[in-house]
Amino acid sequence: MSTPTKAVVLAAGLGRRLGLGNAKPLIPVAGKPILFRTLENLAAAGVREAVLVVGHQADEVRLAVGEEFAGMDIGYVESDAYRTTNNAYSLWLAHKHLDQDVYLVEGDVVFDGELLRRLSAADGEIVTAIAPYRREMDGTVVTLDAEGTLSAMLLPAQQEPDSDLTQTYKTVNVHLLRERYLSEEFVPGLESLIAGGGHDAYYELVIAETVEAGRFPVRGVDCGDLRWYEVDDLTDHGAAEYLFRSSDDRLEMLQGMYGGYWRYDLVDHRLLYNLYFPPARLVDQLMDDFREALVHYPMGHRALQMLLGAAIGQPSERLVVANGASELIKILGGLLGRVGLVVPGFNEYEAVFTEQDIHRIHLPSPAFTMDPAAVAEDALRAGVAAVIITSPNNPTAMAVPRADLVTLARLLADGGIRLVVDESFVDFCEPGHSLEPDLAELPGLTVIKSMSKVYGIGGLRLGYLTSADLDFVADVRAALPIWNVNGFAECFLRLLPRYQDAFAASCEQVRRDRDELAARLTELPGLTVYPPDANYVMVGLPQDVSALAVVRRVFAEYDILLKDCGGKSMPDGDRYLRVSCRTPQENRRMVDALAAVLGVAVAAPAGGGAS
Repeated sequence: MSTPTKAVVLAAGLGRRLGLGNAKPLIPVAGKPILFRTLENLAAAGVREAVLVVGHQADEVRLAVGEEFAGMDIGYVESDAYRTTNNAYSLWLAHKHLDQDVYLVEGDVVFDGELLRRLSAADGEIVTAIAPYRREMDGTVVTLDAEGTLSAMLLPAQQEPDSDLTQTYKTVNVHLLRERYLSEEFVPGLESLIAGGGHDAYYELVIAETVEAGRFPVRGVDCGDLRWYEVDDLTDHGAAEYLFRSSDDRLEMLQGMYGGYWRYDLVDHRLLYNLYFPPARLVDQLMDDFREALVHYPMGHRALQMLLGAAIGQPSERLVVANGASELIKILGGLLGRVGLVVPGFNEYEAVFTEQDIHRIHLPSPAFTMDPAAVAEDALRAGVAAVIITSPNNPTAMAVPRADLVTLARLLADGGIRLVVDESFVDFCEPGHSLEPDLAELPGLTVIKSMSKVYGIGGLRLGYLTSADLDFVADVRAALPIWNVNGFAECFLRLLPRYQDAFAASCEQVRRDRDELAARLTELPGLTVYPPDANYVMVGLPQDVSALAVVRRVFAEYDILLKDCGGKSMPDGDRYLRVSCRTPQENRRMVDALAAVLGVAVAAPAGGGAS
């Protein structure tokens, strides 16, 4: 079959869902407008004439593209009704250009040029690019027979809300239409559709009728292994940006997002999860209340404190419930004055205080262990109002022995200094590490905790502060708005007391997985693996190895996301990795990837088990 030398590109769209005023096809993806990439691909595939159907910001498109682009002649057809019509009408306006073999491309699809070459190489009078359906996709789907011919085509209006689309293919919205099919069936069908009032219809209706009639077999070409994305809204745009950027640019993009990694095809060993909680039954109960939690206001502080107190066994008057621990950390930044920050630690504490109000108390490298007498002496000498320490530490994952924290609290209290202990990961320690039972005996002690991490509810954003100093608790509470916790978080707190056994079991499973992960990492030559008490492991790399370089290679070659400690207040932070514990299978794959990047052999950990 011959290669088409002509293309029609539908570029009249408004792009309302993108919230942008410029022409939708000119939206850049990875630094290049979608339309420019499409035209470059067409030119590389042998196209010599491209006809653009324009509408919204038509003059802007004409100015950007011109009459010639990448060696192709560019023609224009302008729609005067793009605001009230759909793509069938736009294509009908260009029907006189459907007079020879053409590529038909929708202007909001960004794709690899190889896709056009695959269409051209396929047999058939009509060939369409398809890819296996994924949950986040919207639009027309198809099914195939054993020969790769479309057996059914379902437009969005034909899909039921509960339809099982897992065995279907999504249309990429790039087609090759041969001259015979155009003249004998497609153009007459398109004209009939418009004559019948189908100005707001999709041209795919004509192709669907072709599939049903069977006179012209419609060939589906699986392009699921190629890069492509249909950009309809900002979520699509973000996915396309990720897909078409270089590996280093994708990594930088992710690091600037601080979350949402689950939307991308990667394994996240960077953020910190409890993958075994909440259990399915709890999630189902949350879903049962979804609408009510969505439309009604949640309760205020006092009732939330009572719900939390019932879940964790603390008097409600000692508690402040917050939209994640980060909300509380921000408040502490305005209440505590000059502080001693035990570092390395959670960077958010360093971010909320001015540099003049921070006195850093360094845990000595390379052991990163705490001497309570030395910390207290340093704090007293610096004249701070409070000392903040994270235990288990972030990033070392090592917990300060409980007795040492009690000693530190008493030493500081003697000097009139408050101790704030961030226990966000304490539930992953062996039971008995938390200082919460000591609050009454240590009035200068405040405990802060992120529930999001240990309970596996990062999206809910729950955290709390607790102290026996009720005046201080009142000051923190006064800094919060009336409604600071959403209705879904309230529902979670109501259900949590029923699931304490399940939570304890989930933490025990995390401990087993973490210990296996640490053991496997220990078997990699040249690494220093710190004994973890949290759900992550800190790894020291050899002297001449950059952690950032390792993170980049593991991401580029294996789609695994790790965290380097270069941004932490610690000596040689760029030689340390923080590795989040996931499932055993994912942990083993990550260790294998790390070994390959470091060029070392993977040995079976003590106790057996192949990697």
